[in-house]
Amino acid sequence: MEFIKRINGLRYPIRSLSYGFLMIFLIIARPALSARPDEGGKLFDTDDVLEIELKTDMKHLLRNSKKEEYQKGELSLNGKTYMIRLRARGNYRRENCAFPPIMLNFKNTQFEDKSYDQLKKLKLVNACKMQSRYEQYILKEYLIYRTLNLLTDKSFKVRLLKINYIDSKGKLKPITRYGFVIEDEYMMAKRLNGFLIKQKGLNPKLTNNEHLALIAVFQFMIGNTDWEVPNLQNVKLLRINDIAEPAPYVIPYDFDYTGMVNAEYAIPAPVLGIKSVRQRLYWGKCLPEEIVSEAVQLFSEKKDAIYSLYENFDLFTPATKKECISYLDSFYDIIENKKRWKNIFMEQCKK
Repeated sequence: MEFIKRINGLRYPIRSLSYGFLMIFLIIARPALSARPDEGGKLFDTDDVLEIELKTDMKHLLRNSKKEEYQKGELSLNGKTYMIRLRARGNYRRENCAFPPIMLNFKNTQFEDKSYDQLKKLKLVNACKMQSRYEQYILKEYLIYRTLNLLTDKSFKVRLLKINYIDSKGKLKPITRYGFVIEDEYMMAKRLNGFLIKQKGLNPKLTNNEHLALIAVFQFMIGNTDWEVPNLQNVKLLRINDIAEPAPYVIPYDFDYTGMVNAEYAIPAPVLGIKSVRQRLYWGKCLPEEIVSEAVQLFSEKKDAIYSLYENFDLFTPATKKECISYLDSFYDIIENKKRWKNIFMEQCKK
C-alpha cells in the first residue's frame, strides 16, 4: 500500500506501512519513553577549564579495563571531595588503550553545589596513551564538539578538564592530563525539551531534513564517515516535545575517527575507497538543493567564529594548530565554490 507523507515541507510516497507506523509512534510518543530529569546544572554553562582530582586504585582500574565493573573513587573539585564510583568504558578503547576512557557515576553523591545534584553519569574522555600526541587528539576532539555547538544548540555540550589522577594505593606516581566530560544524553534531551528515540531502522530522510543537511556537511568538514542514522552508529535521535516538529533530530557524537583529529589509529574502512581519514568523503543523504544550500550558508556565516575557536585555543601545539587550520582551509575552499560543493553534496550523496 502506498500513501503520502509530508515532513519538513517534502512530499513523497512511503511504500511500506512500517514507516507509517513508525512515524505515528514518533508523533504520539511521550518523554516517559526514555527521559529522566537529568540536568547539567552549571557544569556545562561555561567554557572555562575545570581542574579536578580523581583518586582511585589506578592499578585495579587499568588491570580491569576490559570489564564493566565499578570501583570506588574520590572526586575533588572547588576544594571539596566527594565519593563516587567509576569504571572503564568504550568497546574499542577498553581493549586497545593503555589508559581507557572512564564512566563517572554520581549516584548517591551529595554535591555542595546543588546545581550538580542532577548529575547521574558522565563520560570522561581522556588520552588513550601517555604520549603527548594522544592528549592533542583529545583536545582536537573537544574542539569538534565546541564547533558543532557554534552551529546548533541541538548538540552535546562538553566541558574541558585538567585532571590530576591520584593512585589511592600510592603505588603509581600522580599524573596530570587534559580531558573532557560530555553532557549525558538524557541531560541533553531535558535541556532541549525532548526525548530520545531508541528504535533503529529509521530512514534518514524521515528526520528533520534541515538539521540532517547541517550534520552531513559538518561531518564532511571534520572528515567523518563513522556515522549512520539507521543503525544509530555514533548518533542519537532526539524528538522535540512539540507537535509542530514530528521529525526527530540527528545528534552526532564520538569524533576520534575523523580527519580533523587525525589519530594514528584511525583507519578508514576498506569499503570506503579512501586511503586516509584526512581524505573527505560525503556521507550524507541526497536532499533538495535549497536545504543543502541553507546548511552551506550557515557554515559561511559561522566561518570567523569557527576559525577563532581554533586560532585562540592555547592548549594546541603550534603543529596541531597549523594542521587544524589547514584542514579548515581545505573545507572552506570547497563550500565557497558553488560548483564544487554542488558536485559533492548533490552528486556524490547517498540515494
